[in-house]
Amino acid sequence: MEESKLNMTKLVLSLICILLLVLDNSSMPFFSIHGAYPSTLFTFAIIYALLKDKKEAVFIGVVSGMLQDIYFFQGFGINSLINLFLCLLASTIGDSIVKNKRLVPTISIFIITIIKYVLIFVIFYLIDIKVDFDIMKFLISALENAILLFFFYKVVSKKIENNNLNQQWRFKWQEITLILKKQKQGMIS
Repeated sequence: MEESKLNMTKLVLSLICILLLVLDNSSMPFFSIHGAYPSTLFTFAIIYALLKDKKEAVFIGVVSGMLQDIYFFQGFGINSLINLFLCLLASTIGDSIVKNKRLVPTISIFIITIIKYVLIFVIFYLIDIKVDFDIMKFLISALENAILLFFFYKVVSKKIENNNLNQQWRFKWQEITLILKKQKQGMIS
């Protein structure tokens, strides 16, 4: 029973990450400031890692990184590696903070976002791939991620705290299955 609950949680997290990736690539560019825009996927991964243990932080880091790597042709795998380590860092920070306060998580995502961009630049430099190192763009993106976290931290925190992440999803699937069965039997037209 516990394993199926864990698998359902991983499935739900993966689906949330996919939806956030779509949101990142379709809507977030409209919030661009000087070419920088926030990442809902990365912000969610860091929030989740701050609130959960290291094992779950590794999972969300790898999943979010792999999804971000889909649009990162020059350095496929770099986001997976960096997100893994940054989510571990966030989980370590989360172990020592008061979970219902937003100040430390907001400052943390700002710094973690900057670390992510610096690591990407350093890795690209080491493998001799030229990239534009625009400090202003990194700072704006970090600030936008911090603003996103500030507004969504409590929502995600409450969902995780109440363990509603997979309970609500399971309810929806049961509801959909019931409707499909009724349609098949001809009860609903």
